[in-house]
Amino acid sequence: MFRRLVLAGLAILAAGSISVAAAEEKLVVMGTETLDHSGTGVSIDVSKAPGAYRGIRIRAKRGGADITRIQVIYSDGSIHNEDRALHLSDGERTRAINEGKDRFVDRVSISNKSGTGKATIEVLGIQTSVGAKKSRGSAATGEIKGTKTSDKPDTAAPGTVKEGNDVMFGYQNVGFGIDRDVIKVGGDLGKFDRIRLRVLGNDIHINSLKVVYVDGDAQDLAVDADIKANTKTRWFELKGDRFIREIQLLYRSKPNLKAQARVEVAGQYARGWLGSGGEGRKYNEGWVLLGAQTAGFTGFDRDTITVGENEGGFSRLHVIAKDRAITLREIRVKFFSGPDEVFTMRDRVDPDKPYGPLEFKGGKAPIKEIEARYRSRYDILKGLKNVFEGTPAVVQIWGQH
Repeated sequence: MFRRLVLAGLAILAAGSISVAAAEEKLVVMGTETLDHSGTGVSIDVSKAPGAYRGIRIRAKRGGADITRIQVIYSDGSIHNEDRALHLSDGERTRAINEGKDRFVDRVSISNKSGTGKATIEVLGIQTSVGAKKSRGSAATGEIKGTKTSDKPDTAAPGTVKEGNDVMFGYQNVGFGIDRDVIKVGGDLGKFDRIRLRVLGNDIHINSLKVVYVDGDAQDLAVDADIKANTKTRWFELKGDRFIREIQLLYRSKPNLKAQARVEVAGQYARGWLGSGGEGRKYNEGWVLLGAQTAGFTGFDRDTITVGENEGGFSRLHVIAKDRAITLREIRVKFFSGPDEVFTMRDRVDPDKPYGPLEFKGGKAPIKEIEARYRSRYDILKGLKNVFEGTPAVVQIWGQH
């Protein structure tokens, strides 16, 4: 009898422990996206969901889906692939995926079978009270793992919006001794809420990586850390969406027979900065920098600027040349829907004097990308030997809602 009472008491205690542990966990909506049944799949950015998560679930919030693969990409560069067939009916969710320790999740990609219609898919994070308190903002130490990248340098001008909506800040070459470099950003580029590094040619050791904001506040992102060659780091989260004055780097290349390292720094706009209801329209009389490219001297370059997230769209553009005058030939605006808008001209644009505005005939619309034709101007009076002296112009294209 006594033995049965003890066992019953232990069972009650165990049940209580399980309920307490379960109560400590909650499901957090990390991201929502529409899944097209054409079979193209969907990639959901969940990096801005607060806190760390010990696993995820996928839920069909509206409509059903036949899922063939779920890929979870973590902030440290590691990847988990869930390769199995899953049928989710309307409102149904999966079991826990890759459940374990608390981790920061950057992206969840879902592959699906082709069919008809669409479904609204939610990524649900399994979060404990401890994970909810964790922040990405602490300075990284040790080895900073990254994803593999090509060894081809990116020489895009500062302000260029790259694939994936990365905004190029600049680059530096790193010697074998300790280098101290500063990459100027400035408030005119906009507000950013995260940055990352791309390292080429050789491994580097970072003594310190610091962001200095326009208001003078500073944030250490990495201290005494290593980054492998030909990798792109995870995103470093900033203190909210801020204007960045400069990025300070104290580092060196790994001492070996390899070439010197090259470090490229890119950021990502604060969410909604380019949107019609975003903060971008509150500054520079509503003009928002959409991108920039370097203009060559010979012939007319045709450059493409990919525009970041811009719900609500823009209604006009203007062009600004930096460092040198340009000859502008054409601006072609490609919208997400509807015909292109083409502006043709053969005009001189002097440095820091806005050209435009170029008004859209169809009114305000979201922009997919902008193609521009131009070249840097040179002074023929200097003689053929010196016509290309100095740096080429940087061409900025700004939009207004």
